[in-house]
Amino acid sequence: MKLDAASARPLEILLVEDNPGDVRLVVEALRQGKLLHRLSVADNGAKALAMLRRDDTHIHRRSPDLILLDLNLPGLSGQELLGVLKSDPRMARIPIVVMTSSDAHEDVARAYASHANCYIRKPVGIDQLLSVVHGISHFWLSVVSLPEPAVRDRPDSWRLLLVEDNPGDARLVRELLSGSDIEIVHVERLADALIELKQGPFTLALVDPGLPDSDGIDTIATMLRIAPLMPLVVLSGRDDELLALAAIQLGAQDYVLKGSPDAAMLTRGLRYAIERKLVQERLDYLATHDGVTGLPNRQSFIDELTTTLNHCHRRGSDAALMIVALSGLGRINHLHGHDFGDLVIESMVGRIRGVLPEDARISCTGSAEFSVILTDTQSIADTPQLSEQVIEAASRQGRIGEQEFYLEANVGLSLFSIDSEDPTALLKCAETALYQARGFGANTFRFYSAQLNATALARLAVEHELRVALDRNEFEMYFQPIFTVADGQLCGAEALLRWRHPARGLLVPEQFLEVAEQRGMMRGIGAWIVEEVCRVAKSFSHIAAVPMQVAVNVSAQQLEDLQFTGIVRHALQACDIEPGSLVIELTESTMQGEHARETLVALRDLGVRIAIDDFGTGYSSLAYLRRFPVDMLKIDRSFLGGVPQDDRDAAIVRTIVAMARNLGLSVVAEGVETTAQLEFLREIECDEAQGYLLGKPMAAQDFVQTFLSSRLKAAARDAS
Repeated sequence: MKLDAASARPLEILLVEDNPGDVRLVVEALRQGKLLHRLSVADNGAKALAMLRRDDTHIHRRSPDLILLDLNLPGLSGQELLGVLKSDPRMARIPIVVMTSSDAHEDVARAYASHANCYIRKPVGIDQLLSVVHGISHFWLSVVSLPEPAVRDRPDSWRLLLVEDNPGDARLVRELLSGSDIEIVHVERLADALIELKQGPFTLALVDPGLPDSDGIDTIATMLRIAPLMPLVVLSGRDDELLALAAIQLGAQDYVLKGSPDAAMLTRGLRYAIERKLVQERLDYLATHDGVTGLPNRQSFIDELTTTLNHCHRRGSDAALMIVALSGLGRINHLHGHDFGDLVIESMVGRIRGVLPEDARISCTGSAEFSVILTDTQSIADTPQLSEQVIEAASRQGRIGEQEFYLEANVGLSLFSIDSEDPTALLKCAETALYQARGFGANTFRFYSAQLNATALARLAVEHELRVALDRNEFEMYFQPIFTVADGQLCGAEALLRWRHPARGLLVPEQFLEVAEQRGMMRGIGAWIVEEVCRVAKSFSHIAAVPMQVAVNVSAQQLEDLQFTGIVRHALQACDIEPGSLVIELTESTMQGEHARETLVALRDLGVRIAIDDFGTGYSSLAYLRRFPVDMLKIDRSFLGGVPQDDRDAAIVRTIVAMARNLGLSVVAEGVETTAQLEFLREIECDEAQGYLLGKPMAAQDFVQTFLSSRLKAAARDAS
């Protein structure tokens, strides 16, 4: 059974009252009583009914937990409204306190006949009103409130599992309960009862402990182990005090002797069993959950952390612990009261939950402190970014009603196995990290490990600076020349991204590109790269007076972007270059996405050439050649390192070149650093080559001066 967590949030009160003076009295009483509540007011019955039915503008309004009702109302009277509410199954269970100046006995009788929960005569005393409201909120809402939907408390909606092997006793139970139309499922053996419990839920069970396949307390213990949340009443022919006491201690709600109850007693006993079970579950809930937020409390969190770390030990998996502490709540409580402060805390829980991943388990471990367990590998890797998102969410301006508020946050982090493998110690590590974060000021986070702190902060710094690097024109393209092996002619270049960092100097992709890909920045950066490469390729071809191919590396993220083909098309048109002048280079790992083939086919249709970079280092090279439109293979530098001395490396390079020739593909060898390597490539008739022996990557203007100008001079000499 799912319990109503009314006490885990503000009490929703609807006051139906047309007298402004009485409204002010109720508002003042609730204020003095320091009751966590939200009060709505309707000055007539029709408006109250519209609010309760959530008509039109009231569609987002919560259903009230309590109605304070004046009987003397204009239009639809309070007595009429009471009758409407109690006849509607959706609203019949809302407690109603009638407030009226009438002393007529018949009005009191009519109110109670219409199932009002309490009757107060005006003028209402503050102490009297608070006593009634507190009594109803603490007892009716927190203890005896049955699960939703409301019809669950009607006997005709109960499902009773009767476990009784004596046909006569089973028939007697049916006869006693026949007037209430309770659905009774009868079984004679414990094994059959367990099957029924697995097939569907029951409202409660009536069990004879003496069965053909089980006897005594073992029967009760087995039933409660399988269905611990189901109320269970023992129906026994044995007047055994020890058995009765043992059954109650195990969790049974009552012990009834056969032959003793009549129909009314049995029905009432079953109802009370349900109510007692709800009280027990409610008390268990309050013992394990925070009263304001409804989140698991500190003890529940430690139990959950212990279970999680035991799982990590068994599976060899990881976990991260995050503690979020809010500051500024004391100031809010002082200015606006603790009721308002509780609403702020409730709002903060919603914000924090909104940025946490699905695997996160959050608990309230202090008045303004929340602990989060992360077990997903990607979530653990993203803890620095996640911490910043939590801090940003918590520190945004908030508003409740007409009142604005501001809070600040700090986050402490610890990692399983790195910092500790013990739950208590790991929690202490996170608390220590939180203390250190507070020492650095508001809205900061810290890991317990100093090394992780340095790594995380450096990575975050890269991320923040990357977000403005494009706008600040800090990216540059470098170009490494590519030559034909047969005659040594310059035929193209590979474009390589560089970041001219204002403080750290020139950075290569290995120092920042992974962060850009993980944080979703590649669309903007990639679009700039493609357009810049097309622009430079146009200028190179113009200076060299012949078309030159320029290759650019593309990430898996770009290849999966359905707009990438449009980006390339726009760049080709804007720069007015032949599509064949652009070569898209991809590694085999980037071609595994869902849309990879679709994108490559579209690029090929544009006339762009496709090259597989680092060929031979993946696991499915030949399959890629069959599935994808490919024009060129680039032999990875790792194969060229042992050439020509290493026979195995030489055989691999020779095989790749021969296979490409048979498939009609051109081949570029990367990483040429010695003359012997270049001679070997010429011997096996490799098409093109690049490497430090032939030319290092350089800025576009240097590339023009070093290679294109020498090409022009050579052409002039040949012409003369």
